[in-house]
Amino acid sequence: MEKKERNYKVTINDVTGSCNTSLFKKMAEKGDLTAEKIIDNVGKIVTITGYACCTINFDEKEFDINYYNTESGLISSGSEIFLESVTDYIGEVNTFKIVKIKTKKGSTYKAVPIIVNDQTGEIEE
Repeated sequence: MEKKERNYKVTINDVTGSCNTSLFKKMAEKGDLTAEKIIDNVGKIVTITGYACCTINFDEKEFDINYYNTESGLISSGSEIFLESVTDYIGEVNTFKIVKIKTKKGSTYKAVPIIVNDQTGEIEE
């Protein structure tokens, strides 16, 4: 049986923080990134240390996906609203709650910044 050659290419469009490493880039190019889906993390509070915006070409398909590095591994999402909410606040805060929101087109995800007390490191209520 002949094995069909698959066409797989990752283009990293934007990268920052802990994803801006040669190891992350190598893993992305080889298709070795393993990430949890954003839907499986709704309601969780995570610390995002970096992110990468990628375009993936796989056989005849092309899609954009974003990877977020957290203390428990990578999370992936194609949500533009999630990306915008992270890029708006990362650097000022790194701790976010992942929420699901309704839009005109259906549901999507958002990263809600969590304010942490600089003195104690505790989450502010």
